Amino acid sequence: MQINFQKVIDLSYTVDENSPRELPIDPVKIYDTATIETDGYFESRVDLSGHCATHIDAPCLMYAEGFTVAEIPQDKLTGPAVLMDLSEVKQPGDAVTAEDIEKWIVENGDIPPDSIVFMRTGMDRYAYQDSFNRQWIGFSEDAARLLVQKGIKTIGTDACSIDSMAGHPPQHDGLPPAHLVFLGTGIPQVEDLCNLSQLPTHFHVAIAPMKLARSSGAPTRVFAFI
Repeated sequence: MQINFQKVIDLSYTVDENSPRELPIDPVKIYDTATIETDGYFESRVDLSGHCATHIDAPCLMYAEGFTVAEIPQDKLTGPAVLMDLSEVKQPGDAVTAEDIEKWIVENGDIPPDSIVFMRTGMDRYAYQDSFNRQWIGFSEDAARLLVQKGIKTIGTDACSIDSMAGHPPQHDGLPPAHLVFLGTGIPQVEDLCNLSQLPTHFHVAIAPMKLARSSGAPTRVFAFI
């Protein structure tokens, strides 16, 4: 299949000590192990969670038999994508419901099966502020179930979590329900995307996580082709 495009947009944050992350994920630590001045070459080590900065969640995050990051099927990491832009209708702290998605479909057209779907919430405007990981926008359980019914293969968001705040403690006394719905049906989820404001509704995407064995998450580079 030939893909024609005019522009490539990086949808990923730089990985450093200030990278956006969901609480209680620790900040990234990067430190030198060799320098040009002392050793004649430069090398550093990185200490980070697989769930820091732009990253992907694999089903083993919630399910013991779920596949790891290294086992994510390749076809789930590239292909036609749909941008669901709800940044003008939702505020930090809101949940995106099935009704919201149905309204979006009426206005923008249906979501084709096997699509990669990215939700733009506008939370990237707060990426380096406290509110980013304290009051965000995410999917409710019924919204997640609707998208599964649509046959999507991968989901993503510019917020710190795919779940709404109502799906996380202390508001919720169990595991985050949208995580359980998506990951339970083998749908990887990409969190902490950026630059979604530069995308049209339909585009092509390549998602490239580090191929980590025995890991439920990995830092991820994401490119949109438009």
